[in-house]
Amino acid sequence: MRVRVLDGARTIGGTKIYLESGASAVLLDFGLNYHQWGLYCEEYLHPRAGRGLHDFFKLGLAPLYGGLYRDDLIPSNYRPNYREHLEPQACFLSHAHLDHCGLVGLLRRDLLLYASPQSAAIMKAMQEIAQGSFDDEMAYIVPRVARDDDPRAIESLRAGAKQQRPWRLLGEHLSEGVREFLSTPPNISSRARPWETAPIELAQDRIAGMRFKAWPVDHSIPGACACAIETDAGWVVYTGDIRLHGCARAATERFMREAASLCPTLLIVEGTRVHERARPIVSEQDVYDEALSVIRAAAGQLVLADFGPRNVERLMTFLRIAQETERRLLILTKDAYLLKALAAADPQFALLSHPHLAILDDVRIDIKSWDATIRSEYRAKLVPIDEVQRDPGGFVLAFSFWDLKHLLDIDPPGGIYIYSTSEAHSEEQELDIRRLFHWLKLFHLKPVGIELEADGRSQPVGRFHASGHASAEDLLRIIRAIRPKHLLPVHTEHPEFFARELQGELAVQQDVDFEL
Repeated sequence: MRVRVLDGARTIGGTKIYLESGASAVLLDFGLNYHQWGLYCEEYLHPRAGRGLHDFFKLGLAPLYGGLYRDDLIPSNYRPNYREHLEPQACFLSHAHLDHCGLVGLLRRDLLLYASPQSAAIMKAMQEIAQGSFDDEMAYIVPRVARDDDPRAIESLRAGAKQQRPWRLLGEHLSEGVREFLSTPPNISSRARPWETAPIELAQDRIAGMRFKAWPVDHSIPGACACAIETDAGWVVYTGDIRLHGCARAATERFMREAASLCPTLLIVEGTRVHERARPIVSEQDVYDEALSVIRAAAGQLVLADFGPRNVERLMTFLRIAQETERRLLILTKDAYLLKALAAADPQFALLSHPHLAILDDVRIDIKSWDATIRSEYRAKLVPIDEVQRDPGGFVLAFSFWDLKHLLDIDPPGGIYIYSTSEAHSEEQELDIRRLFHWLKLFHLKPVGIELEADGRSQPVGRFHASGHASAEDLLRIIRAIRPKHLLPVHTEHPEFFARELQGELAVQQDVDFEL
């Protein structure tokens, strides 16, 4: 058995792992490395869509191995100097955060994608909402060809069909709802491209010919899973992103017990927060209690809640608070489409019928097919901007930083802004926080949960955000419960933590390419 960490061994995110056993091989996640991306790219400086994989390879954004990628993304005048040829038959996607699935659009179309129904639905919804370049094509692809006037560049095939990717969905039952959602073309009209379907099947107990198990785990996005694969050296267990302090902590506990029963040879574990040992653990219940207290004290005032766009657990927390305080949680159409996708995969997320959930009828500048669908199906849920202006105390607006532009139409006369998302981890994110404070000052919104220090850097305040990742102490508990012979830390900037803390207990792998 051979393991190669193609990316993400010494960074938080960008996870791409290649696991090979005999003639069988799989990828474990294929995410976007935000650190590497940030070295070269920003909002208006991206890899050129017309040069396909050329720019991704040159900038080190995709690992330079043959056998992984779509042939149609290689420009005619470019011959990549691959380090080696790999032959995965499948890709296991632990969850739908972009640092774990964001470069799936580059992968071969025939590669079987293993994921939870929730993750598959989220990825398709994200792709439809983004309508970006080829790297966003996680659920279906648009084939590219060389341009007639300049064959060095590629463009989408004008008459080509959109091609669905083949899914193997985890769980005991494959619902017709998720099958229908994944199989429905993103734009149903007489002018739309043809739609070429691919099989959507329930995952069995094998992946690429190897025995396979998967478990739901606690994380900050629905559908997160861990897995185990039996190789010729024994079982390899991969946690994906995991925690023990969210609403689904019982799922993580079950995973720990059942993974331990396999007596694994290797545990591949995330280590996002191992450097934060002094920080108290904030649970989702803590977030609820703190935010409820603030919103109750803000009677008659508009409240903005800023949290991650796919943190549905946090959305449900603020929906509970809205109900408790006789407000409505006001989301955008893109949030509603994500909930519609999730409900197709899992009925517990059928939240759009909730009486305290509403959708902002924001100014319609460029209505896409998915947006029109939401506005048509949930017309009765739409709240016009002037209603928010008349009754600001009747709402909690679910706005992230990128949604603040809608305040220009609402023009609130003050209110409360609750920062309920992760802290800034880079200079670019610190700049965004400073911009955020300019917006808050413009509309006289009082910040809660964050403050700017004298040096201009931001500091979280209070218990308004529960991390999606296990604490250092909980990670050690998970590892000791599973009891692997070998440990491979990924998704961390401090792999030395594991060698230090687990010295004498097990072998911690320091290499990114090794055999067992």
